[in-house]
Parts: sequence; structure tokens; C-alpha cells
Amino acid sequence: MLKVNSWEHNLEKIKLIGDQDQKMKLLIESFLSAFSLEEALLFRYSPIDHLAEGILSATPSEIKSITFIRDDVTTIPAIFEAILSKSSQYYEGNYFHLNISRKYIISENQNSLLVVPITFNQVVMGYFLSSKLKAPFHPHLLVKANLFSKQVAELFLNHPIDIENNELKLSKREFEVMKCIAFGYSTKQISSLLEISETTIKQYIKSVMAKTNTANRTHAVAFLFQKGILN
Repeated sequence: MLKVNSWEHNLEKIKLIGDQDQKMKLLIESFLSAFSLEEALLFRYSPIDHLAEGILSATPSEIKSITFIRDDVTTIPAIFEAILSKSSQYYEGNYFHLNISRKYIISENQNSLLVVPITFNQVVMGYFLSSKLKAPFHPHLLVKANLFSKQVAELFLNHPIDIENNELKLSKREFEVMKCIAFGYSTKQISSLLEISETTIKQYIKSVMAKTNTANRTHAVAFLFQKGILN
């Protein structure tokens, strides 16, 4: 597990990681460390159909895949409220029990939930959950969580300062589109996330395919990973 004090420093280190699975693991570890949590869950989220898919769950001693979890978050008021407001929320007591699905209640004495949406261009692309804070809740935690969320979103879609490689150069938008494809987003989802039309997205993809001399978007993503442009 990460043993550093600053989550800002943690995220800067994560930017340098090329392997996507390792990046996700370090990210959820950083979340645990930054907010002194006993457990946390990380989800991706589609703003098109409000479908959430599990990525990882973590404790200080173990990280597990939770890809078997798929939820319509409109049926989970606590999470959906945080997504609609695009800001971190904390629930406890009766309000927690009225607004959270039983599947997220890990233990009998669980009585609270922290929801931290990951937001880019005013669109939620994922979120963190935690129900086990080591210290008593303080409102400042939500301010810190929102700052953390902003940094995480920028980490996912950050455009490198220099992405030239063997005369290959992507525009900022081309890079963002290909990064979203690498994360598994559909054209409709990317359109909502980046606030550009599906037609424009397809044009960006064709441009990247031409620059990389690849046959399709999957081939282009693989090529960009191989060249170290997507990481």
C-alpha cells in the first residue's frame, strides 16, 4: 500500500504509471490513504443509461475486482443524488438506511456512506464509495473529496505535454477521445462526457486511424498504448 502523506503527490506518481490495472489499484489505494478509510469501492459510470459498473474494492490489506457489480444508480438515491449534484455527499443514520441499497451494507453496524463522484467537463464518469471512516466525519472532508475528484478526472484524461512519437502527434481532442475509448466508453458516452457530437467524435477517430495507419479504433488504441501515448 502507498505510504505517503500527500494525495496530490500520490496522483502525480500515478500519472507516470503505464499499466491501466496498476493505475487503478494505486488510485484506490490513494483514496484510502487520503481519507483515512478502512475500505473503499471504485465504479465507472455511464451518463447515458445511468449504469454503474464495479472496478475495484480495497481495504488496507487487500484489493479485489468487483466487475460483477452492475447497477442502475437511479434506484440508489444516495449515489444518484451525488451524481446529479456532481459533488461529494455523506450520509449517516436513518438517512443512510433510507437511501442505500442493501448490497452496499457490508456489516450490521454500518451506518454511513461517503460518495465521491469523478467529474470531467461537468459530466460524472465514475465514483468512489466508502462506508468506513477511521475518524469522525467533518464537513471539510467533502471539500477535500471534491478536490480529490477533480484531480482524478484530470489524471484520467490529462493531455501529455509532449505526445510526439515518430512524427505522430495527436491533438488534445483526439487524445481525449482515444483515452475514453481505451476506458471502454461508447461513442454516445464520449459525446456526453466531452460535450461534442458523435459525428465529430467519429471524425477524430478516423483522423487518429489515418495517423497511426490502423484498421479500426481498437487497433488504434492498442497502437497508442504500444507507443506510450496512452498510459
